[in-house]
Amino acid sequence: MEDFPDVLRDAATAEGLTPDQRALIEAPELRAFWKRLAEHVPVLAARGWSSLDAAAMLVGAVVIPLALGHDARGTAARRVRRKINMARRRKAARDARALAATLRAIQSEPLAPDVVLSALTCLPEWVRDMIGPTTPSYVWTFRTADALDCLADGLEAEPDLSEAPGLTSQKPSWRGYLREVVAALGDLAFRPREADMVRLVAVLCRAAGVMPPSRDAVRDALRERQPEPRTLA
Repeated sequence: MEDFPDVLRDAATAEGLTPDQRALIEAPELRAFWKRLAEHVPVLAARGWSSLDAAAMLVGAVVIPLALGHDARGTAARRVRRKINMARRRKAARDARALAATLRAIQSEPLAPDVVLSALTCLPEWVRDMIGPTTPSYVWTFRTADALDCLADGLEAEPDLSEAPGLTSQKPSWRGYLREVVAALGDLAFRPREADMVRLVAVLCRAAGVMPPSRDAVRDALRERQPEPRTLA
């Protein structure tokens, strides 16, 4: 790592890096990419960042997605998609609505329990104390049946993966990692070059024993989600 940019060195040599993360840092073909990231540190520093924080964020944008499971095989996306059970959620929603209907019948009884008349009474005591006695009565009379309907609505809704770039692909692979990196660097007002991303993905795949994609495949993935660099205050 003698030729690794000094300004990024501390962040790039932190303890606990995985072999895949180290492969990205040590790959000779990525030296130009890391140099360009290093040249972006003064840009962030001019906007009020400390150089250490800027370096950590830039290095993290490249290596942290791997720690989250966005690897060459799309492990994170596969895990999320495999474990989301919409049939189970819809059944729970039906059960919630059935219970809500029963609670509405109980509401009409004399001396209906407080836990039926107000969803807030089901909260822990310390939360109720924070709400306090001066809270308007209409807040306290948010019916538990209405809360169950809200619960059912949430259970029936398909998970929104739009804010997680690495989970948007229907075919989990290296694309999830690429999207996470591009989005994270975009948040730092840095636009990566296509050539750098081709090399980055190639190193990632080789380290994992996966066939690297073609340049055209990487180009297509970049076109699918290429955020504009943000203007930092």
